[in-house]
Amino acid sequence: RQISFLMVNFLMVRYPQRTIEPPRGSSAKLSCEANYDFGKCGVVHVVWHRLQENSETSSELTDPDHYLTTVNETISDDKWRRRQVVTEIMSVTRSDGGRYQCKATCESGEQAMGHFITIEVKSRCIRKSLFLIRLR
Repeated sequence: RQISFLMVNFLMVRYPQRTIEPPRGSSAKLSCEANYDFGKCGVVHVVWHRLQENSETSSELTDPDHYLTTVNETISDDKWRRRQVVTEIMSVTRSDGGRYQCKATCESGEQAMGHFITIEVKSRCIRKSLFLIRLR
């Protein structure tokens, strides 16, 4: 798997580039890691974005009725911190198909981002058992 990232000297975003194929109605998780120098970056904002079709614009995944985001941060030394952000689409619908990207922004406005993750929503498979009952 390819780890994708775009970085500045004090901010880096990392996660594997991939395609996710969740069935409709299931959940899907997007996970990224931002490593940053707190002294140079200050407070960092890390969030998953969905890119609009046929556009370079994106919107943050913040709707609490549709997404659940968890954040975990560790301090590795006096300056560097590692923030992991996992956003779960709680019940995937066809409209969730598309391209996603994790972006990190420092207080100063410096930004880093990863490559695209593609979600291709699959039809839900329902297995039915067929029972043959013989009547006499």
